[in-house]
Amino acid sequence: MSALPESWLAAGQALVHGEDGDARRLAVEAWKGRHVDPEWADFSLTVCREGCPWPEVTAALSEAAPLGADRVVIVPQADALLAKPKELPGPVAALLAHPIPGTSLLLVCRASLPGGPGRTLGSKPWSEWLKQGRVLKVGLLEGAEIQDFVERWALERGLQLGFGVPSLLAARVGGHPGILRRTLEVLELLAEDRRITDERVNLATFRLAEQSAFAWSQAWQKGQAAQALAALRQALEDDPAGAPLLLLGQARKEVERLARLQEAREQKLPGNGLAEALGLSPKQAWLLEGLQRTLDRLGAEGLGRLVTQVAQTDRDLKGAAISGPGTALTALTLDLCRAWGR
Repeated sequence: MSALPESWLAAGQALVHGEDGDARRLAVEAWKGRHVDPEWADFSLTVCREGCPWPEVTAALSEAAPLGADRVVIVPQADALLAKPKELPGPVAALLAHPIPGTSLLLVCRASLPGGPGRTLGSKPWSEWLKQGRVLKVGLLEGAEIQDFVERWALERGLQLGFGVPSLLAARVGGHPGILRRTLEVLELLAEDRRITDERVNLATFRLAEQSAFAWSQAWQKGQAAQALAALRQALEDDPAGAPLLLLGQARKEVERLARLQEAREQKLPGNGLAEALGLSPKQAWLLEGLQRTLDRLGAEGLGRLVTQVAQTDRDLKGAAISGPGTALTALTLDLCRAWGR
């Protein structure tokens, strides 16, 4: 992980978000090291429980700290607190605008927060935090960012990359920094001569079926048709027997979630009820917002067509298709991209 911005490290109120668990953990430790006096940590540092509500956070900030030490509060899973920026309680907004002297607050979100009008990072106070350098993103990499990550990692360790290796790794592994980092570590062990070739990439990533399915589903959930089709092709090449049903299982799981969400909405269940209806744990509650946006875009009629497409693909893979699994899964991939694409 590259050096953390000083503006973020020095901020008494800060936010870190994104899917890269390794980088997120390192960032939290670095921020804590800057703001917590180790001699008084047992008395001045409060780590809230995961998924806690705002009253618990404000109560922790209001607790007295030892004389001469600051009260430091870390919220380890703040995704739900920031999910609806327009519903930020007035007392919390006031406390964030005018912090209690001698207090520091770090909000940690495991998912990347959306920006733009009406979204989390496009609304106050988080938009102001973003401008002030108090927001750090450690999320998924996209496009050229993936190749830049691979090239920088190799340069730092004195490794030579063969022609096309960064793009090959991007197609095989996707943009999750943690998975990229571990794949590169395996490649470094294989490269006794410090050279990473296509053959070694093939050896390190061959038959990583679950990883290929992850890259495929991540691509179509972002509406990235080219990347999704590339991941599909790679998965079928690596494991032609097992990959088709594994990929279909990934798609069916997400479509079934949308169907359960539609049913829960028809029953007019509250927010917590929606998450329970979808079988989401408190740690997965942040997924609800994205599913709701997708369902709003599809509507009941579009969802019905998608359910039918998944069922037809299932029949095709089990013997009804004349042209093989590739054609059926290609059609399904494009439908999923259209359904989830922004």
